[in-house]
Amino acid sequence: MRLGLGIVGAVWATVVLADAGLIRTHVLKGTDTGIATAAGFVAGVLTYLIWLGDAVTPHVSTVEGRQLVSARTITGVRTIELDALASVRRFAAMGRYGVTIDELRLKDRHGLRLTIGHDTRAERAIRRAVMRADAQPFDASVKVTRHARSRLGLEPHSSVPGSVHLFFGVWVMLAALLLPALGSYTIACFLAGTSAWSSASGH
Repeated sequence: MRLGLGIVGAVWATVVLADAGLIRTHVLKGTDTGIATAAGFVAGVLTYLIWLGDAVTPHVSTVEGRQLVSARTITGVRTIELDALASVRRFAAMGRYGVTIDELRLKDRHGLRLTIGHDTRAERAIRRAVMRADAQPFDASVKVTRHARSRLGLEPHSSVPGSVHLFFGVWVMLAALLLPALGSYTIACFLAGTSAWSSASGH
């Protein structure tokens, strides 16, 4: 995960510096900060996916008595031991064409993260792990949001309407995707010695 984030950060910085340098040397016009902006958007998307461990179909297995959830992410396969879960969160948002995004975001005690969609077997395994942790002393418990408990069929449920979660989720996604692009654009303008407003207006 750290290697992937480091590569994304290095490529983003290189593109922004190159864009600003070309503008300063008048190879590109002062309004050509779109390169850096696009780099910021792409870097934001990749960082979002890598950090959260966005995965395809998870696989539940038992190795030497340990129950594991594994799934392939864009940086490779990640495996979380369910008995070492630290937190379970749920993210929901309206996607394109009316499709709802509904994910469980797992984090273990080592800081490893994995995000999974709907998978009955994985959800049952996570539910059992949370129930085992709930039965243990407080210091061994797993932090599970009420929203996540609602999906896992555990008490206490979230009292917030599902539509509110979906609406809030859309804004979280927009912020995660657009703020890096805006920040990249601003940094490129600063390094190039141009006005962010004039670059945006084309004057």
